[in-house]
Amino acid sequence: MDYSANKFSKGHMTAEELESFVRESLSPDGKTLDLTANYIKEYGAKDLASFEFLKDLATLELGTNLIGEKGAKYLATSKCLVNLTSLNLFYNAIGNDGVKAIAVSDNLLSLVNLNLSDNNITDEGARTMAKFLPLYANLTRLDMRFNKIKEEGKAALREAQKLTGIKQLLLDKEEGFQVKTAYQ
Repeated sequence: MDYSANKFSKGHMTAEELESFVRESLSPDGKTLDLTANYIKEYGAKDLASFEFLKDLATLELGTNLIGEKGAKYLATSKCLVNLTSLNLFYNAIGNDGVKAIAVSDNLLSLVNLNLSDNNITDEGARTMAKFLPLYANLTRLDMRFNKIKEEGKAALREAQKLTGIKQLLLDKEEGFQVKTAYQ
């Protein structure tokens, strides 16, 4: 499939084009926005984080947008996204610096669900997330699968989980994919 003419896949949207696209993609009640696989990249995340009309947004699906660590920082410091309860950032190359920005954010403490899978996060990022997890009083699901977290980082997250209300901590690629069949 040739994406060469697609502005979104090349990350060439102006702020005005992105705003128009976001308004079209926003659910009628203004609470859900799914921009999965639109490759808005770092500057798209910066623009998105500044849109005042997203102040009531509860669910933000941003998987596969390659926002990088700077894009994660823009989202984490946004005064417009403080009502998010679900944030999905799978496959965005946010790395340890991006996860740190999210972990220390005072603006994302309403999150119930956080997906940081497949983001090149190592033990360093996992330890940082673990350190700040107790501040996320509402968080019940944290997905950190498909990263570069080894046993040390996983152990830190499991220990931190004991101090939180997290019911579902996903760390291994096999977790979360169990499907029961009629034959089991």
